Order: sequence, then C-alpha cells, then structure tokens
Amino acid sequence: MENLLSDLEGLRIAMNIEKRGFNFYQKAYNKFNDTQAKALFKILMEEEQEHLSTFTEYFNRIEACKEAHSAEYLFDAETSKYLTVLVESHVFPTEQDAERIINELATVGNIIKLALGAEKDSILLYDELAKCSKFEDAKTVFLKLKGEEQRHVTEISHKLKQIVNA
Repeated sequence: MENLLSDLEGLRIAMNIEKRGFNFYQKAYNKFNDTQAKALFKILMEEEQEHLSTFTEYFNRIEACKEAHSAEYLFDAETSKYLTVLVESHVFPTEQDAERIINELATVGNIIKLALGAEKDSILLYDELAKCSKFEDAKTVFLKLKGEEQRHVTEISHKLKQIVNA
C-alpha cells in the first residue's frame, strides 16, 4: 500500500521546507561578506522563519480537528507520489548538506541561482498542496505562501541580475 499524504502531512512537509530554507539562507549569510548579498540572505532567512511560524500555527489548528485524521482527508495516490518526489529531489538542501553545497557553489551568484530554483520548486509544491487541500484554512495558507514565494523569486532574480551585470 502506498503512503498517502493529507493536509496535515502537507503542512508538515511545508514546515520542513521552511526550516531547510532558513538554514540554507543562514549558512549563506554567514559565508559571505558582500553587504548586498548578506542583506538579501537576511531578509529571506527572516521570511522563511515567518513562514515556518505560519505553517506551525495552521498545523496545530488543523491537527486539533478530528476530521484531519480521517482517511477521507488523504490526497490521492498520484498526488501523494508527486509531492513526495518533489520534496525529496528539489527545494532546499537538507541541513546536513547545506554547508557542503554552499561551499561547492562557492560564489554568491551560484548560491542565488540555487535559491531561485528552490523557491520555484516551493511555488510548485504550495500550488499543488493548495489544489489538493481538503481544509479551507490549509488551502488559504498554501496560496498565501505561494504568493510570498513568487515575490521571493522576483527579489532573487533581481539580485542575480545585479550580480551578473556588476
């Protein structure tokens, strides 16, 4: 039998992604002296922390609801499989891998490119979670944070252009 995901599991995954994003940006912030890059990483780090708080609040609210633990609130098998693959192979590196990857990428530009890809993957994930959510609260928070991740993509893209043209 396949493992099926639910809104609760979707929120748990989202919380983990935000933790990984925070950790990634924190390590990038600590690695470089470039003030513009540090400012970007600091803002992104703070926003990932804010997202984690939001997801945690909604997770606790939905977890308290008995229906959330019912089989009828599970996502279908294909959606569960897709979301699992997306999370395992994309988004931000794990805490154990983040420092090594940042060191391998070596430049602010390369790190920003990875961050851009991770934010785009987050958008895909949150969009899919919103489509599948059975709870209106979960759907609302996934869509809200999808919008914030879209803003991150714009900010990061702008910063990358500045670095490339510098």
